Amino acid sequence: MGRSRTVEGPYIDNVGRDMRNGGGRMVIAAGDRVCGPGHFGRTVIDEGVEVMSCHYEADFDRSGRSVLGIRPLLWRNGWPVAGRRFQGGTLAILSERRGYSLELAVDFVRIPQERERFWQMDLTKPVKSIPNQSLADVVGTWPQGDIPVRCSDYMFRPHQLWTIKPVAEGGGYLGGPYYQIVIAGTNRTLAATADKELVTLPAFTGTDEQLWRIEQLVDGTYRIMPKRLPGDEHLNTRYVLYAAADSTPTLAEYDAKSDNSKWNFVQ
Repeated sequence: MGRSRTVEGPYIDNVGRDMRNGGGRMVIAAGDRVCGPGHFGRTVIDEGVEVMSCHYEADFDRSGRSVLGIRPLLWRNGWPVAGRRFQGGTLAILSERRGYSLELAVDFVRIPQERERFWQMDLTKPVKSIPNQSLADVVGTWPQGDIPVRCSDYMFRPHQLWTIKPVAEGGGYLGGPYYQIVIAGTNRTLAATADKELVTLPAFTGTDEQLWRIEQLVDGTYRIMPKRLPGDEHLNTRYVLYAAADSTPTLAEYDAKSDNSKWNFVQ
């Protein structure tokens, strides 16, 4: 792409090159086994939430057919670029507000290990890898019923790791499916409550308050919102996962100008 202040041009790219002389900045390229994107379209979902449409000339997973593509639309240094489709996986969920991790509100369990402080190190001994704390090490200390959530500094612990995957029967929205968010290795699921708070339930049952809409914002962060609040017949388009304070996640109205509404996913 290039841009101009007049329809007649000249159209200039992000490093000042005229498109008639080989200029042009890439908006979207081949990837995810699709190639030949073209016919750009822009849709504004909400303030700070945009998607782009295109067609791909060939989808290698669908006999090379031409298919519709919908991707998040990001803006970097004032220029549009296609975001990546959210893939899910086992991830940490970090608040943009401070960088703290969404986690179960459970007791901290220390990892038993030998420690070599700097004044005690024996450099003649071989180094060894200390294994991460496992789910089996701590799950027995967790309550059996509903467990609330909080935010804290990320320490690669089992109560901070979430498995996020699309729910085939959950429906979708422009650009993506609804997802379930569970503690990795368990069926314990993140859910919205009727009073606009958050809780984890012992098992995922697929109800709307356990389904989550995940959209990448124009700055590359994400908003996370429940499909529906319990007792509300309407789809939720207002309330998002929100960092009310450094350690206090809740649900509140989406505010594109506030980092409290924004989250990141880290493998």
